[in-house]
Amino acid sequence: MSFQACGCETSWVNPSITVTCSGNQYVVFMTLVDMLIRYACKISDPCGRIIPKTQPAAQYDFIVIGAGSGGSTIAGRLAEVNEWNTLLLEAGMDEPPATQIPAVPAFTNTLIDWNFTTQQESGACLSSNGICSWPRGKVLGGSSVFNGMMYMRGTPADYQRWVDAGNTEWSYDDLLPVFKASEGNRQVGSLVDEKYHGTKGPFTIQQFNSHPKLAEDILIAANQSGWPVSNDLNGDQFVGFAIAQTNNRDGARLSLAKAFVRPHKNNDNFDVMINSTVTKILIEGDGDNKRAYGVEFVYNGTTYTVNATKEVILAAGAVQTPQILLLSGIGPKEELDAVNIEQVHNLTGVGKGIKNHVSFSIVGTINETDVVDLNDESLAQYLSKGTGPLSGTGMSQLTARIPSNYTSPDDPDIQLFFSGMSNTCAYSGLPGLPTDPEDPSALRVLSIACVNLHPKSSGQISLLSNNPLDPPKIVANYFNHSDDIKVVLAGVRIAQKLMQSKIMQEKYNFTLQQYDYGNCSSLYEFDTDDFWECAIRYDTYPENHQSASCKIAPQSNEEACVNQRLQVYGISNLRITDASVIYTPTSGNIQAIIVAIAERASQFIREDYGIDSQI
Repeated sequence: MSFQACGCETSWVNPSITVTCSGNQYVVFMTLVDMLIRYACKISDPCGRIIPKTQPAAQYDFIVIGAGSGGSTIAGRLAEVNEWNTLLLEAGMDEPPATQIPAVPAFTNTLIDWNFTTQQESGACLSSNGICSWPRGKVLGGSSVFNGMMYMRGTPADYQRWVDAGNTEWSYDDLLPVFKASEGNRQVGSLVDEKYHGTKGPFTIQQFNSHPKLAEDILIAANQSGWPVSNDLNGDQFVGFAIAQTNNRDGARLSLAKAFVRPHKNNDNFDVMINSTVTKILIEGDGDNKRAYGVEFVYNGTTYTVNATKEVILAAGAVQTPQILLLSGIGPKEELDAVNIEQVHNLTGVGKGIKNHVSFSIVGTINETDVVDLNDESLAQYLSKGTGPLSGTGMSQLTARIPSNYTSPDDPDIQLFFSGMSNTCAYSGLPGLPTDPEDPSALRVLSIACVNLHPKSSGQISLLSNNPLDPPKIVANYFNHSDDIKVVLAGVRIAQKLMQSKIMQEKYNFTLQQYDYGNCSSLYEFDTDDFWECAIRYDTYPENHQSASCKIAPQSNEEACVNQRLQVYGISNLRITDASVIYTPTSGNIQAIIVAIAERASQFIREDYGIDSQI
């Protein structure tokens, strides 16, 4: 089915917003919401979307694998060069219109999510029998289509660790102009400083148009508790509490595909194929002088082979980049032998040392009735002006980055994420209705996630089989290093202190909820360190900032995969431009550094082929 209400013919893009709501009572009203969003041309952008190819050419100059944050960025930059032909391959569909609304529940566990899970963990995620969920975007735009949109770059100390490991061209000073080149920051001069931010890039950055009064009051609570408040955690005051800037434009989510891919939808030199699953990178040559000459992928049940005359660029993410390398015979021989794949190139670091931020949330109530903010009035405000509660993420736009006692003041190791006052599914358009009709006097809930930013535990990505359509084997090893759980616990104590501040008690009567957390309450006294450590292992939450599975590092490092120009060791025309090359996780959400990695790769490619750099 297609429509022309916005002046162009476009097909419906599924899934509908209704898949984010569990329960028949939501179907009627949420179906109406979804329909209105699809016809809201400025939000759903039907005429700006790419028209995917259904048949590839025989060869291209560049083939980009994966259209997530890194793949969308570099593909868009390559498309700027008229004399280059580029193919972008994405395993998922185009992004559904309803994902553009910042306030809607995330589209995890739907068709646009790979729905990965870890192998059974012995000391984490015990509420789900040790199986941790790892949502990953299977959609044009990748996880930028359903993540929290927070723009956080990391700190100078993060990149100094990269430099100390031998990545001498990846300091904070090296990266600052790269960050600025991508950015179209709309609050330079009014909120943030031009020293740290750019205004001419395609990646629109600004605060949401709406944030709750509670978020502002928690900034007051931070000051009352002795912590600083910052206008810009990406500027000179990178420690403290802030209402974050995010990637949004005119009240709508700005995925990386919308920012970098859609502007080139009419380019003759740029093809995009969706629903196209890469099964193998094709390699030729001997020794350390091999080259990637093409890509094999499956589209609509047919296997295609396409050649690359210049480079293959792998941007499938921290999970699937190592998976695709291993499926291509690139990796340690013993791992490839185990699944009957012939080794094509020895690279010991593939999949080794993957890390992820991990958190635990304390939960409390405030003295306000919990009502549904999505209704006829807020929807009309959003559709007409791009403002109101639907144009933000409630309390989730508030964050803090602060040091525990285990680190130095200029190297914060804890991040706090807040959730609450988000626009959950609505069963009616009437304003002021209770979120739970069976408990109309229920109070609003505020959750605070306490994140360890510098995990010492690491895991591995490998293969379960040689079938490219099978999921990879994911071992997280959360809390294998004892220091990691201590940092999360330190975050819990910081969050508790914040909630005991004068304003949070006198104005909101924040009340911490007590849960059993399995058998933790029977084993330990509530609020002791032992109790919280038990609770953290029981109710673990992976933050979905997976990285460091194909690291940038000197070749002598056994976990290294790429050199400082992001070229795979021994295969110079194969580059990686996603979170897998991150050496150690940065302090915060990782989308900004992924974009910078892809920007640098495009700069390196331009230099290698004699094209003027855009940075």
